[in-house]
Amino acid sequence: MRQKILVTRKISDLAEEKLKKEFDVQLNPTDTPIKDDDLSKLANNFDGIVSTGWDNLGINFFEKIERKLKIISQVGVGYDNISILSAQKKKIKITNTPDVLNESVAEITILLILAASRRATEGFNLVRSYKWKNLPPDMTKTMIGNSVTGKTLGIIGMGRIGRIAAKRAKAFGMKIIYNNRNKLSKDLEDGAKYYSDINTMLPECDFLSIHTPATAETKYILNASTISLLPKHAVVINTSRGSTIDDDALIDALENKKIYAAGLDVFNNEPNLDKRYLKLDNCFVLPHIGSATHETRLAMSMMAVDNIYCYFNKKPLISEVV
Repeated sequence: MRQKILVTRKISDLAEEKLKKEFDVQLNPTDTPIKDDDLSKLANNFDGIVSTGWDNLGINFFEKIERKLKIISQVGVGYDNISILSAQKKKIKITNTPDVLNESVAEITILLILAASRRATEGFNLVRSYKWKNLPPDMTKTMIGNSVTGKTLGIIGMGRIGRIAAKRAKAFGMKIIYNNRNKLSKDLEDGAKYYSDINTMLPECDFLSIHTPATAETKYILNASTISLLPKHAVVINTSRGSTIDDDALIDALENKKIYAAGLDVFNNEPNLDKRYLKLDNCFVLPHIGSATHETRLAMSMMAVDNIYCYFNKKPLISEVV
């Protein structure tokens, strides 16, 4: 008898076809979000779930789960939408899709660095509003931004994505410094300078990019106190998780020119981000699209499906969380 698998959102066609060859599958071809209560009821009819970060798989979800569900395969490297402790209590395996999105997230990091430093939000709005023609011909003030060449990029979290972002930034002539839980080996550092204390590193940063997971340790790692250590010309970049930044502190810093700019792809409470960000000319924002390339989303979908396949065929999981 074939196991039953629920796919909560639309994933890549090739991944869906592969899944259907091995299992009885309920897909979501219209990509309509499943309400929390409906999802917990549905889940009890399935042996496995292919989930996404949009699904709320918290404590309430697991309290309603009976014994049938055995694995949740998340499409995404993050899994802060899942109550890991609850999953462990229910003996439900959790997997994710790390590494395959490293390059695409690093690319978005570079995009944010360039866009924030070169005032892309202001430039875009000038063209779209037809106000470009009204700008005075001022060679020293009109849309003058900051160059990235020769500047120092500080990275918080020098994992795979952080290291790829560093490599890309070096191509622009940027100098790399970093803070990490542990100092990297010389080959992984690739010339970057290590700071064991984040407070010591921050004053040296022309740009600061966050690449950490969402944990209790990293929550609001950038707050009023740490932001105050940055130079006034600093640019803050975040492609990790919204919870790493205290919105009130960053917005205050941007509004009052305590720092130069920010480039953000992730937010607290997304998609319901703090609307004050949208009023700031010195904040370039994107709708959490770090992994949004055809190649990456296919790879993520296939890895999630492969984790399901491995579990039910008694093979080692590719990327087990718990």
